Amino acid sequence: MHKENLLFANKAFLDNLTLPSQIIGTEKKAKELVRFLLGYKHGLVVPFVSVYGRSGSGKSTVVKFVCENLDDEDIYYAFVNLRKARTVFGCANLILTELGQPSLKSAQGINIAVEQISSAIEQRLSKNKKNNNDNNNNSAKLFVLVLDEFDVLLYDKRGKPSDFIYKLLVMEEKLGEKGYLMCIIAISNNVMSDYEIDDRVRSRIGTSEVFFEPYSRQAVLTILKDRAANAFFQPVDYEILQYCADQSSKEHGDARRAIDLLRVAAEIAGKRGEKISKTHVDAALARLQRDRVSTTLSSASFHLKLAAAALARISYLTQEVWHSTSTVYNQYRLVLEEGTKSLTYRRIAELLTELENMGLVISHTSSNGRHGYGTQYKLVVPPEAIGKVCFPDWWSDLVQRKIQHDNSTSSISNPKNYSTLFNKKSGAGSLLNSINDDEDSSWNEFVGL
Repeated sequence: MHKENLLFANKAFLDNLTLPSQIIGTEKKAKELVRFLLGYKHGLVVPFVSVYGRSGSGKSTVVKFVCENLDDEDIYYAFVNLRKARTVFGCANLILTELGQPSLKSAQGINIAVEQISSAIEQRLSKNKKNNNDNNNNSAKLFVLVLDEFDVLLYDKRGKPSDFIYKLLVMEEKLGEKGYLMCIIAISNNVMSDYEIDDRVRSRIGTSEVFFEPYSRQAVLTILKDRAANAFFQPVDYEILQYCADQSSKEHGDARRAIDLLRVAAEIAGKRGEKISKTHVDAALARLQRDRVSTTLSSASFHLKLAAAALARISYLTQEVWHSTSTVYNQYRLVLEEGTKSLTYRRIAELLTELENMGLVISHTSSNGRHGYGTQYKLVVPPEAIGKVCFPDWWSDLVQRKIQHDNSTSSISNPKNYSTLFNKKSGAGSLLNSINDDEDSSWNEFVGL
């Protein structure tokens, strides 16, 4: 481990959890957030701010940076990452933990959890309110509850996420009646209107939104230069920084991925006692892809793994990259074991969105002519990485089947292999076409085309 770190002066600068010294490429977004938060001084409290955009576009970093650097002693905040939770009640417990409160048992119910959250926030704000009143300062306090990975909350259909959000918003109103102001910042990959939430929640949420576009390649490169200048003993070649930026910006500008790529490449180079090169970056890319899939899917639900495996299967067999929701759904039905109940088409579409939120796929909307518009999905990691993590034995069989088909097709399509069996003058060509047709039909049936 010591050998891996020989190149680093301060490795913390290549940790995505470490706040940057300055905001790069998202200054306008930071100002929007500041405007929303400081509005309380003029009697305007925005109850809910939706911060959304692709993974790696700087959402969490900028929100943290703004909250940490607000020059206002009357604003307090708690930052809660909901990714660690699986249920709505689990999200409530994570909030309580961040507020310094003990976790509750699910039997106690969500209402008790919300009451405990409200009480904890009130206690935190009231600590200094007495001092302010003693000093004839009647300025109200603002508490900002940041809920990162907000998407997780909305996937627990049984936990009634809309009801929980509604209770939080009502809690805000009740705190306001006591003179305590509060704002919720929800960080997610999609705008709130894309999710299934009750109308009563939509009306309270409002339209306060901050959209983060993907970083440009130049912005990613600038971020890397800033981090690398503090992280290493010796300057990293500009060409290497460019290469890392290029690799992380192939689909969309992902600053988080670029930073991780540079860090792991440096660890590999340090272990080998070498200077960082493109070879180390390539090795780092392969390791990060493997680790990301393993970390993300190892504890995923069975049907989420099936949805990922379905997309990996069709991508691997056809060598095509973009696939519609209906195509993936048909593949999902193909890989289901006999006797296993199938999820609905709509639920598979939701699982594909969840895979996108995890950073394993990307999507785009395209026109289907008179059939309207449809969403297509593309893996951002090799199909093999998905298959080997989700269902290794099944994937091994799939690979062998494709190899056999490729070898068989190569043999059949080469007339020289049939020179001892068929005479070209006796209809060998038509027989060969028949063999090819049968093979193609069998293969297409297997693939699911």
